[in-house]
Amino acid sequence: MQWQPEAVADWAFWLLVVCSYFTSALTAALGIGGGVTLLAIMANLLPALSVVPVHTVVQFGSNFGRLLTLRGFADWRILLWFSLGGVVGALAGGQLVISVPAAVIQTAMGVFILYSAWLPIFKLSSGRSSMALLGGVTSFLGMFISGTGPFVYVVLKDLFSDRRGVMATVAAINVSQQAVRAIIFALLGFAFAQWWLLIALMIATGFLGTLTGKVFLERVPLHIAQRLLKLVLTLLALRLLYVGISQFF
Repeated sequence: MQWQPEAVADWAFWLLVVCSYFTSALTAALGIGGGVTLLAIMANLLPALSVVPVHTVVQFGSNFGRLLTLRGFADWRILLWFSLGGVVGALAGGQLVISVPAAVIQTAMGVFILYSAWLPIFKLSSGRSSMALLGGVTSFLGMFISGTGPFVYVVLKDLFSDRRGVMATVAAINVSQQAVRAIIFALLGFAFAQWWLLIALMIATGFLGTLTGKVFLERVPLHIAQRLLKLVLTLLALRLLYVGISQFF
């Protein structure tokens, strides 16, 4: 079995393994940002059509590890209604994703990353219909851009008095969405077997990042960390927009 996809250079392979550690640590410290940062890095290093499937499985592993450490704080009622809408959204997105050109995906990712970094995100109530709607919309978009976690986090964070509650619930929601998304990509024919080692190593280093992130990153003032995160995301998003838009001309 091939240990490394032909389209990925050796340096890019190991850079992604290392980045998985630091982006998981970032999420562990701030509660948000690591998944989108990793998405932006992967989108600049991997073939466009492989980014979302690979990112989905890696983030599934990262969020599953986070959920294990915080499972006692999750709101399972929110997860139930979110997941019901999420299945519908993912199936709808799966009908379209195979026909979308790589340039469109890259451009959409660039716009999404810029939006996540700089603009406010809408908020909803915790009612059944609101959660099902949010689950459907984010799962649909997730088939194209994968990293919808920031939307979910910002919408839900004011519903919890304990920061651990929102982190656990968002992790549970992400695990649910990413499992459905990975199954759909497998059914659509994505060759996950070619990426098994990269995915496994990124999940392993991501779990280590979750365990150790607070030790290192909580020493950095929150406002400084958030500014640095915005800068990195902006630069990566602009490069994606340049690569994506340039293919239209």
